[in-house]
Amino acid sequence: MSESSCGFESRFRHHHFKALLCYNITMRNASIILNSAGLVVSFLCFLHCVLVILAFIGILNSSLMIIQVFENPNQHTALVLSGITLAALSLIKFKFSSKLKKFEFEFKGWTALLFIIGTSLLIASFYVYGIYSQIFVILGALFFVSMHTLKLIKFK
Repeated sequence: MSESSCGFESRFRHHHFKALLCYNITMRNASIILNSAGLVVSFLCFLHCVLVILAFIGILNSSLMIIQVFENPNQHTALVLSGITLAALSLIKFKFSSKLKKFEFEFKGWTALLFIIGTSLLIASFYVYGIYSQIFVILGALFFVSMHTLKLIKFK
């Protein structure tokens, strides 16, 4: 039995699982909260737009509450902008040590690519209308869901 870098005794034989466990235990609460909130908001955007498309083609009734709530353009805009904001904030890497507390903006790799594509699609959704706007939001939200999920289960 050896002590891992996160301070917990480990009985795990697989290094990747141990690294994932250590990363999730030592990941700062702010990062977890931002990524979890971003995941929820992005999933709500995705779900709403899928339901709108299903209502548009006649499969669902458009009187569903989740469809009606975000039919107001101001509420729709607020949801999309909060998704972009949470995604941007989740790119901040929190580093705490006994001597130094600092924040770094981590803009590299898959998370940066997912952020750029997702943000571009969501911003473009404001410039197209009708069903096309919903499709852009669905795709943008899926990129953000992927980014937040990747950050929450990322191997370190």
